[in-house]
Amino acid sequence: MNRSFSIVVRSLTPMAFRSSLVLSLLTFGCAMWSIEAIVAPIATEAYTSRIEVTLDRGSSETYESLVRRAELVARTAAQRGFDRDLLASEMSIVIVGRNGGMAAPVVTLWVTRSQWQSLPDARRWATYYRNSAGLLGF
Repeated sequence: MNRSFSIVVRSLTPMAFRSSLVLSLLTFGCAMWSIEAIVAPIATEAYTSRIEVTLDRGSSETYESLVRRAELVARTAAQRGFDRDLLASEMSIVIVGRNGGMAAPVVTLWVTRSQWQSLPDARRWATYYRNSAGLLGF
């Protein structure tokens, strides 16, 4: 049994070759983009969360007890801030003391998330303002 096979060789014209090349490149590019979009994580932007809290002086409260109360408030604000906002990479918390009509910063807490996770101690990351005692009339 003899069968004859004929092979048809089709020559591509330059225009057909270019359009098939462009179509191949577009298909490959779209496939690569789709894979990257599926596999790559979504880019997020970390930021600093800023919180300001005002504490009124209690009757017969000393400046030292106001500072201790400010430390507790700063610690709580930092912990809640990091728990509530997962994109926040840093916390900046300013505790302002108020005595009568006068107000001044008492404690500022500035801490990154990694610092806070390794050592969640407000005293370690706090800045204290010694002159605030005089400004507040203590």
